[in-house]
Amino acid sequence: MNPTPAFRSIDDHRQQYITFLQQICSFEARAYDKAEIDRMVDFIEAFSRSEGFQVLRTPFETCGDFLTIDLNPGAPKAGILLAHLDVVQEKGVFGDPAVKIEGDRMIGPGTVDCKGGVAVALLMMRALSECGYKHHVRLILTTDEEISNILGGEKEQQFIRDAVQGFPFALNCEVTENNDVAVARKGILRYRFHICGKGGHSGLHYFDSKNALLEAAHKVIALESSSKPDHITYSCNVLHGGTAANAIPDDCLLTVDVRAATQEAMAEAHQVIHQIANKSFIGETHTSVDLLSKRPPMERQESTMALFHRLDALSNQYQLGQLTAVEPGGGSDSAYTQAAGVTSICGLGPSGGEYHTNREYVEISSIPRRAKLLAALLYEQEALS
Repeated sequence: MNPTPAFRSIDDHRQQYITFLQQICSFEARAYDKAEIDRMVDFIEAFSRSEGFQVLRTPFETCGDFLTIDLNPGAPKAGILLAHLDVVQEKGVFGDPAVKIEGDRMIGPGTVDCKGGVAVALLMMRALSECGYKHHVRLILTTDEEISNILGGEKEQQFIRDAVQGFPFALNCEVTENNDVAVARKGILRYRFHICGKGGHSGLHYFDSKNALLEAAHKVIALESSSKPDHITYSCNVLHGGTAANAIPDDCLLTVDVRAATQEAMAEAHQVIHQIANKSFIGETHTSVDLLSKRPPMERQESTMALFHRLDALSNQYQLGQLTAVEPGGGSDSAYTQAAGVTSICGLGPSGGEYHTNREYVEISSIPRRAKLLAALLYEQEALS
């Protein structure tokens, strides 16, 4: 099947979907803001129905509702797409208006991570629909990806496992840079250390007390020193403790973000975490550890690389640019689709940068380019089925 008519449709509807992206980025919704996310879900649901897609909304009590958007449900399955709607930034950090266009850049919350991927996926599906595509394409939108799915929990993971069944591959429209494609992603473990010491007056009881923050400092150094390039990293990013400058704190909380490339490395990291937690560096302190969240790695597999090479060949064939296979340190929902036994590849959204900051931007010209790449793959898959 020739994707050229779909390419023309993508170009014809490009501006409509740039406007759509600008509209959904105006919802400044972190994962914990269910009310704001659900308002955005309302908007996307109505928009998708107006474009002729079948839409199923899955309610969640603790996080924003999920959407399943289908083209040609019941037909032979061609491929499933993923993207997420939550952002990292606090509401208001981008100013007013929250979304701005400067040349080829759209700046705003989630423009590239990952609402730009939503625009890519729906623009591509709109083009397939207009050109009479006959196979089943599905897009699933989640709402707490940025916090490792801790709100949706097991219900969310089961939702993803069920949604991907029977599809030959899963394409995650996550953030990318240049023409990169993610063929592996690290797993993520998040722990909270509760460190207990002995408080006291900082002038009268300095030598009798056991400063919980000092114990935490030793643990931070031990954890960070255990990090190894291309293996495991222990990032100590949040520390809460102390109440007054003249009072030695008797407890504190330390949150640690661990990244590991394989299941074996995840198990190793778990051991290191508990070894350091169990050691009292200054004596007479005690530490308990809670696992806050766990996301498995998306590991490089032969099937993943075969899919990447298909994409790269199509990208070159249709002059969409040479693709580069990368293994970035960030995690994604592709870990769950791979764990469900579906060949998965990530980083198929538009290009951009400065994500997770108040300068996040998407390169507008990359949106139709990536939509065309996905359309070419799905046309090839239809021909193979």
